[in-house]
Amino acid sequence: MQKNFRIVLLAGAALSLLAGPALAQSLPDARINLLEQQLRDVQAEVANLKKLSADSDNSVALTDLKRSTASQYADINNQIAGLPKVALDNGRLTIASADGNFTLALRGLIQFDTGYFAQGKNPAAVDLSSGANFRRAQIGIQGTAWHDWSYNLTLDFGGNGLEQAGYIYTAYVEYDGLKPFGFRIGAYAPPAGIEDSTGSADLLFLERPAATDIARNIAGAPGRTAATLFAQDTNYLVAASITGDKVNIGSNTKLNTAPFDEQVAFVGRAAWLALSDPEYKLLLDADVTHVFKPTDTVAGSVSPTTVLNAVSFGNGPELAVDSTKTVATPSFDAKTVTEYGFETAGEYDALYVQGGYFHYSITRRNPAIINPDFSGWYALATWSLTGETHAYDPTTASFRGLRPLHGLGNGDGWGAWELKARYSHIDLDFNPLTSAAAGGVAGGIQDVYSLGLNWYPTNGIRFALEYDNIKVNHVNASANDISSDAIGLRTQLSL
Repeated sequence: MQKNFRIVLLAGAALSLLAGPALAQSLPDARINLLEQQLRDVQAEVANLKKLSADSDNSVALTDLKRSTASQYADINNQIAGLPKVALDNGRLTIASADGNFTLALRGLIQFDTGYFAQGKNPAAVDLSSGANFRRAQIGIQGTAWHDWSYNLTLDFGGNGLEQAGYIYTAYVEYDGLKPFGFRIGAYAPPAGIEDSTGSADLLFLERPAATDIARNIAGAPGRTAATLFAQDTNYLVAASITGDKVNIGSNTKLNTAPFDEQVAFVGRAAWLALSDPEYKLLLDADVTHVFKPTDTVAGSVSPTTVLNAVSFGNGPELAVDSTKTVATPSFDAKTVTEYGFETAGEYDALYVQGGYFHYSITRRNPAIINPDFSGWYALATWSLTGETHAYDPTTASFRGLRPLHGLGNGDGWGAWELKARYSHIDLDFNPLTSAAAGGVAGGIQDVYSLGLNWYPTNGIRFALEYDNIKVNHVNASANDISSDAIGLRTQLSL
């Protein structure tokens, strides 16, 4: 009798847990109603079991009832185990099949920027625009399918200076069944360096430095049609991509103005986490881009003196509430374009440092004119005031933003705070005192000094305050020089 009473207690406890609010929140309404009815039936049988135990020693009836109760209990557990799993980790809704072969996660990123430019000694035609805009307003889905396949579809409604009507930021399918090798195809930013591969939500400054931005936009950056073969592990990433033009942006008008043959280029990257320890890390990186054929601007075969394409380099003041190109080259009728870069990033306790050098060269279609080349570099450092460190992400071979140990509102927590500083240099001059007909290029030299503060009150929320000192010099025309101070603030939500 005492043994039967223990069985009743165990069954009653298990059924009470199953009937709790956690189950009600995770199952669809129809399945919940069905399972609740089944639980009520089991509870009735348990009550009957208690009655039989109290009234008589009917061992046969007790055995049958216990067997029936255990069978129903196991059946309910099996049904629950077969349902999709729903989670809301760090605000991101994720659904996964019971076997884990299919997952779907909602993604979102909002970056609202405000900026003020204090106009210095600028030309009359230059008036850097203060104001506000949504730098990024993204929504998308990503996940896995059939275990070895993954996908990502992200749309962006933000912009540089002006918001867009909506365009494909990322859309790809990837095969990961031959690890460490993988293959990706679609429209996305092919791997092209540390700063390039750092996610938009994890950027330390409001914009990437000009040297990186120019390098990645030659044949990469988001929305670029591409196919990539890569090998990846915890301490290395090697990737080779064939890329074309960018996909449509906002409407049916392409980023490239020409409706003729698209660009064909190669983008390669190799990254190695040379040192890895809980207290320090060191990442080394090299990338190369080669455009075999720029986008055609005219149809058919043309002579060497006919302008076949238009390649140019340019960048803004590194605060994107204004889309002005503060440094820019004229368009080149290029046969090929080549870029290479070297970057490194390191972390020691609360200190994080990163830097890189980039070189760009153009081979003209007209061999009678000298071929120009340009360069740029940057260096940055941050210091975590609250002790958090930047986690290394082996999938992108880059470092992520801080994740607060004690979020705002969590006891005495005030989130994560870090100081930051960066120097950015880009030189788009090539024999600037020589005439354009003889091959001279006067694109300008820009230096930007940045200081700022990042505050992460909790995971997914960030406020970034930044001061920029912007100087643009033209050795051939000092009247076109630009001098400005700017203050920018970003409010960010990422899921």
